[in-house]
Amino acid sequence: MKKKHSDIFFGKNNEIIPNIAFQAMSGVMKLMDLFGKHSSKNFQTLGLKPGQVVIDYGCGPGRYIKDASHVVGESGKVIAVDIHPLAIKKVQSIIDKYKLSNVEVSLAKGYASELPSETADVVYALDMFHMVERPVEFLLELCRLIKKDGILIIEDGHQSRSETIQKINKPGLLVVSQEKKSHVVCRKL
Repeated sequence: MKKKHSDIFFGKNNEIIPNIAFQAMSGVMKLMDLFGKHSSKNFQTLGLKPGQVVIDYGCGPGRYIKDASHVVGESGKVIAVDIHPLAIKKVQSIIDKYKLSNVEVSLAKGYASELPSETADVVYALDMFHMVERPVEFLLELCRLIKKDGILIIEDGHQSRSETIQKINKPGLLVVSQEKKSHVVCRKL
């Protein structure tokens, strides 16, 4: 059976994109950051603090890793999680290049990471929630990872705010405690 052009570039499963699509996405993000400082501006709205344990879930090419590492400091930790092996490889190169001793990586299998429950003070999922095909399963995993008093930050990405909130509310696990321009802040119920 002949593959469609869109399947070759984007894959049949939007969540695990082919390597060429990941590399193209990384290039676009790099240009956005070079010319518009998108990551830097977006990162400043997250409100991370020294000493926190933070999970960048769906870290992609690691746009926020260096900044998160510096903010949480040596007493904190950043864990970069993604389902794409190239994302993990890219973040590992950032760790090595900048000698980020408080950052580690974790390759997820589907929505499941191998991280212990109630690991993080903050979990953020930026510019990827719109690609999640089974949001209930995804949110169950993120809820498992945040501490009882922790927060979950979800960026709308390429979907409306109402769609983001509808997906968050569906499983009845979280409450949206704050809405910001590009993301919502959630707490466990």
